[in-house]
Amino acid sequence: MRTRLFRPPKTSIAVKASLFVVALIAAILLIGWSVGHFEESRDEQHRQIVEDAIVRAAVQCYAIESRYPPGLEYLVDNYGIVLDEDKYIYHYRATGGNLLPEVNVFEKKTGFAFAVGNGDGGTKAAEG
Repeated sequence: MRTRLFRPPKTSIAVKASLFVVALIAAILLIGWSVGHFEESRDEQHRQIVEDAIVRAAVQCYAIESRYPPGLEYLVDNYGIVLDEDKYIYHYRATGGNLLPEVNVFEKKTGFAFAVGNGDGGTKAAEG
């Protein structure tokens, strides 16, 4: 007859259930983090698409009119750009008719104050 030298300890049902609950919670947290990360990535891609569309419209304006547009309003009125001012903050600075303007698009975050340039070199506070 053969004798066992090592006998694995018996695990109780309570320990198995506890391990299952811990693994389930970890899986839920991982899925939640993944969804949040995906949404952030999607929002960043959308912001970049909006910024690129403004730059493309400015370049198109330059190709047609031999000058860059003086402001975003010109692109809205003449080149079909649609601005979502509820979601984004737009920064457009034209430095001359023959230089590509500086274009930045920032996503608005709620719940904090930020400073916004008012066009004369100063800033003004705005609520987010």
